[in-house]
Amino acid sequence: MSLLQNNTMLHKSWISNIQIYTDEWKTFRLGKFTSSKAVDLMAEKDVSVGFLSYVDQKVGEYISGQNIAYEDDEIEDENTVWGLQYEPEALNKFGLKMGIKYLVTQKIIHQPGTLFSSTPDALHIINSSLIKEDCYNVASVEVKCPRKYPRFLALYRCNTPADLKKVSKKYYFQVIDQMYNCCASIGYFACYHPLFPEGKNLKIITFSKLELWDDFSRLAERKILAEKKFKEALSAFT
Repeated sequence: MSLLQNNTMLHKSWISNIQIYTDEWKTFRLGKFTSSKAVDLMAEKDVSVGFLSYVDQKVGEYISGQNIAYEDDEIEDENTVWGLQYEPEALNKFGLKMGIKYLVTQKIIHQPGTLFSSTPDALHIINSSLIKEDCYNVASVEVKCPRKYPRFLALYRCNTPADLKKVSKKYYFQVIDQMYNCCASIGYFACYHPLFPEGKNLKIITFSKLELWDDFSRLAERKILAEKKFKEALSAFT
């Protein structure tokens, strides 16, 4: 099992200061499995077509040093621009509702020597370790700001992680993977719409690793398999 699974606190050295969406950020992610695509690792079959396609994408990035759009990569349009525009506002609303004064936003999390990285929208630093000075106890935060009403309402009606899993496995496993990479026992998913009235425009779902342990264990197994298949595919070029 990955060493990451054995940690209960996030090492400060795993938090990068690379600015999100920059060329440096895009380059850093080449050849690394990311949380936004974690669902592609979670197929029921051990080695599905989608699983192998995702592995091959990462192998191709590693070898070429370039990213040629992967199947369903989101193309920037008015919906994605809208989401990015209102994300800071959504995080502010989240912090106010949760009574969290400070959030660390958009930091790449990466354990050196692994093929995995994550860029949660925010980290809530709960406290520093009293035992290890180089570690934080954190909670991860992911927010979505759908522009279209049906997409927002489908998320807003979700009250539990199980509800979200039914509506969007992609978002569900994105949060699970962020928590895993950040060694977080708690994670949050929030959806926000700026045109809805105050009190009706934000929904927050709390994820608990203890309560969702089966999916965390399954994810750990899938990460091991992904690393194995990555190395097997890479061996043809070495």
